[in-house]
Amino acid sequence: MKKVLAGLVVVACAVVAAALREPFPGPLVTVPALVAVVAAIGVAAWLPGSRPVLPLLTGAVGVLSAVSVILWLADRGGNGGPLTYFHTLGILALIAMTVRWSPARHAVPAAAAAALGEALLPLQVVQPVSTVVEGVAIGVFWSLGTAGAVGLGVYLRSLDASRIRAVREARRAQRVELARDLHDFVAHDVSAMVIQAQAAQILLDRAPEEAAATLRAIEADGTRALAAMDRTVRMLREMEGEDVPAEPLPGLDDLPALVHRFAEVGFPDTELELAPPEPVPREVATTIYRVVVEALTNIRKHAPAGSSVSIRVTDQGGAILLTVADRARAPEQPRLPGRSRPGVGLAGLAERVQALGGTFGAGRQGDDGWLVKAVFP
Repeated sequence: MKKVLAGLVVVACAVVAAALREPFPGPLVTVPALVAVVAAIGVAAWLPGSRPVLPLLTGAVGVLSAVSVILWLADRGGNGGPLTYFHTLGILALIAMTVRWSPARHAVPAAAAAALGEALLPLQVVQPVSTVVEGVAIGVFWSLGTAGAVGLGVYLRSLDASRIRAVREARRAQRVELARDLHDFVAHDVSAMVIQAQAAQILLDRAPEEAAATLRAIEADGTRALAAMDRTVRMLREMEGEDVPAEPLPGLDDLPALVHRFAEVGFPDTELELAPPEPVPREVATTIYRVVVEALTNIRKHAPAGSSVSIRVTDQGGAILLTVADRARAPEQPRLPGRSRPGVGLAGLAERVQALGGTFGAGRQGDDGWLVKAVFP
């Protein structure tokens, strides 16, 4: 791209030279015109590297143009002709780029200096003006181009600001999403650790070997929770542009291991049926895993120990149907200790499923059970 624009500089100079007519304009016309054209093309060719010097360059071209016109009026060295039009286009391009890319404190004085130089340029192509009022009127009319360049720069600047805001909002949404991920995965393992720690306290005196096995299970759950937090930190670093190795999120292939760990902690009567339609999109598979994790976490917190649990991922006319249901075998059995304040896991899962075009529901199933259901198109 830079080579193309650099070639345009040469072409522009050749066109300007070909457009010249007798009498040949003096250096007060040709030099600032060529400087403006070459500066505009050069800045565009080397963006974004040229942005730091853009206001200074635009202001300098504007001052050079204004001084050159004033000196030319004192001793006319030939009519500007086509060169003045090229000169004007170069200044307008510099103004538009300065307004778009430069900080306001630098863009305003630079654009003002360039606008003054541009307003004086028509004096090189019109007949000698008879009054000051006529000269001002010509300059104001010629400055309509400056107004257009400023408007274009402001418009493009607003688009850039909107894009930056959109990126910022997207990153914020991703951080919220990662916070939900952390809840889905870590809460499951931490709740298992709490229940196993309670069991270990009971088994410590009566069955030391079983207590030791329970402690090893707590260690494994803690390791998985740390891995989930590490994965979240990796994702946050990726969002900030750091180069970190990617780690795939769990999906359907990880469900059997998840269910096996769950069954070992107080719910041996847990069954899993995996018969989804093929293929299953990766984002759907990951969401199914998260729904199951949240559902099992809630069962572990609120359902009586020993409840039967059924997890099914099946084909429903081309759609994927997920159900997680639990039913207490002894309704009079007391519930396990749980939080008195409800969490936000199910609400977050509903948003996930709906974002994929699916439906989500959760509620009581009779007097002694709970059903979580999600359908993915």
